[in-house]
Amino acid sequence: MSRVRAFERVRVAHASDVPVGRALSVSVHGVLVAIWRIGDGFHALEDRCPHAGSALHDGELDGCVVRCPLHGWDFDVRTGFRPGQPDGFPIPGFRVRREGDLLLLDWPLRGNED
Repeated sequence: MSRVRAFERVRVAHASDVPVGRALSVSVHGVLVAIWRIGDGFHALEDRCPHAGSALHDGELDGCVVRCPLHGWDFDVRTGFRPGQPDGFPIPGFRVRREGDLLLLDWPLRGNED
């Protein structure tokens, strides 16, 4: 039996606030989230490197991979995984929906953890 996860849509920014190839950091329910714009797409991860807690939105983006500015760990902003390590522990990611110029995140509701 599969579990259905419940989400709320949270308005976080305007698409025009996120420069192409760069990130914007926003706070959602007390959690910092980085939103990257890659081409016409938007990707969001928790804005915290698991190694030493550095803000990933300050990291250098190369294609779809951001490099932590503190110690150089890299993460795919589409998946949260480190490149070449798909069985590791990813950074939590959030689906970004675009409605016109608005960006909304699918934010998991409490009590819906698997």
